[in-house]
Amino acid sequence: SFVSFRGTNSSARYSPNGAQVAMILSGEGTPEIYVSNAQGRQVARRTRSDATKSSPCFSPDGGRLVFAMEFGTNPQLYVMPAAGGSPQRLSTGFSYTAEPDWSRGNPKKIACTVKIPGHYQVAVYDFSKGSAEVVSKADFDGIEPSWLPDGRHIVYTARDRSSSVLSILDTETGQSRRISPPSLGQVMQASVWAP
Repeated sequence: SFVSFRGTNSSARYSPNGAQVAMILSGEGTPEIYVSNAQGRQVARRTRSDATKSSPCFSPDGGRLVFAMEFGTNPQLYVMPAAGGSPQRLSTGFSYTAEPDWSRGNPKKIACTVKIPGHYQVAVYDFSKGSAEVVSKADFDGIEPSWLPDGRHIVYTARDRSSSVLSILDTETGQSRRISPPSLGQVMQASVWAP
């Protein structure tokens, strides 16, 4: 783990310039978002509420954070200044929205996992439209999206009852292709690091 504090320590993500890390820590009770320097020091709490938070991700300029926050059973996406402040909910149009990843190639877009009848799919929230649209229209679950640097393609986990593989999705055409070789067996949750 990146830091060692009492409680759960999870979801550490570097800022685009590599100077800061956003993470979830639950040492004080409810899982909250904290930001530290790249060495895991100067840890500062950024959220304060009874809601469960997960998956913080910096904006391409490092000035904001997007994350999922859950007040009941369905998480929603929220954006707030990375230095702290009031979270603002993004109106995605879906009752369940989680696992956000902010595109560096197209700062107006955030990939996320949404729940639709029957399964989960990858969707893209577009700030210019003020809503999200499902981009992985498949008969299996599409989860854990991570943008490639081009702002068009996403690496994600394609999962059904018997398998879990990594795939690349073209968010403009909806075409998807498997990238993890069968010899790896079950794989999931890729992260793309593109300085």
